[in-house]
Amino acid sequence: MAHPNRFVIRTYNRLPVRCQLYYLGDEFLGKGTVMNLSRTGFRVLGDHQVVPGMEFSVRLTLPDKDEPVEIQRVAVRWVREQLFGVKILLMSPEGSERLGNFLSARLRAYHTPA
Repeated sequence: MAHPNRFVIRTYNRLPVRCQLYYLGDEFLGKGTVMNLSRTGFRVLGDHQVVPGMEFSVRLTLPDKDEPVEIQRVAVRWVREQLFGVKILLMSPEGSERLGNFLSARLRAYHTPA
């Protein structure tokens, strides 16, 4: 298990986005905005306080469709006031494919000359 204060290089670049999500724990429901997103994690500005190591599920609404992506389990890696970063631990193959397709399309849009 990685040490929580240890610097780890991400294997995927995070892309700037603005999309809504709900995060659900055993005894809370939080709402937030995803600020950046990758295949393995994302940064959230949320309305419910979390702590590093906390795990919960997420319903993420991507801008490309109305139906949310269900992420069964994420883990909080860091917290700065209402901002926090999570790592995706468990997601269905369908959710993973949809997230990957969304990110690929966004990446192509960033690299296409205007």
